[in-house]
Amino acid sequence: MDAVLLASDLGFPEGPVIMPDGSVVFCDGNTGELRRWKDGELDVYAHTGGSPWGALLGTDGAVYVTQGGNVPDSGDTSAICGIQVVRPDGSVELISSEIGGHTLAGPNDLAFGPDGRLYFTDSGTEEDPRFDPGAPGRLFVLDSSGGEFLMERPLLYPNGIAFDADGTLYWTESRGHRVCRLENGEATVFSQLTDNHVPDGMAFADDGRLFVCTTISGGVTIVSPTGEILEEISLGEHCTNCIFDGSDLYVTATKVPDLGAEQRTGTFWRVDTDATGLALRPGQL
Repeated sequence: MDAVLLASDLGFPEGPVIMPDGSVVFCDGNTGELRRWKDGELDVYAHTGGSPWGALLGTDGAVYVTQGGNVPDSGDTSAICGIQVVRPDGSVELISSEIGGHTLAGPNDLAFGPDGRLYFTDSGTEEDPRFDPGAPGRLFVLDSSGGEFLMERPLLYPNGIAFDADGTLYWTESRGHRVCRLENGEATVFSQLTDNHVPDGMAFADDGRLFVCTTISGGVTIVSPTGEILEEISLGEHCTNCIFDGSDLYVTATKVPDLGAEQRTGTFWRVDTDATGLALRPGQL
């Protein structure tokens, strides 16, 4: 699978989105921006402030963003953690910072479910020394009525999130080195990765394979429909998230795991795969 480096000298890129005009918008968690790549050129799509980690296009043309609340290591914790929406006119609005009695602590990745609601991971602040005691990782769902708390996943750092073709919910747990899914209302382990695989974002192919971005291992891990590791796409980078556009897989990555605000080691890639991406489920709030 051939890989092409499209952009470098980024901060900490995450959460790529395929836009209707063929451009790719992605988050930069170190600069508080959504960046846009099109025809080999980069510009700024929106200023969200804080640390945007995940992004998703709605049927209303808006980009929904998980706002982590602060640029890592900047000392600034003034940005509010929550779900933001970036309207087509460029305006940015915080639409939720508390769900089901829980204040959001570290929203990370998001996906529309088969019911049209917005599901997202909140990685919490257990590993952030600025917060004592830290908030545990959790999963939530958001809708026009306010949404609900789904489950708590303490000490596991829930991260990427996706739905398969049958509408089953999957998420990665970075500290557990695994991909989990919801079965009969219970969290179950779908694929246990090895210790040198720290899973982050992921994307399904339409044949059921799961393409999982992994840090430490330096690439994208391809998992079978039954949870076995099939092969690796090596980029030599700490891959953070990915999205399909047909058979092209766009991948955000960084050369080092340091999230410091001064780091400019982020990269953006396109990988020519033997798969076709599973269409994302539509939705809007």
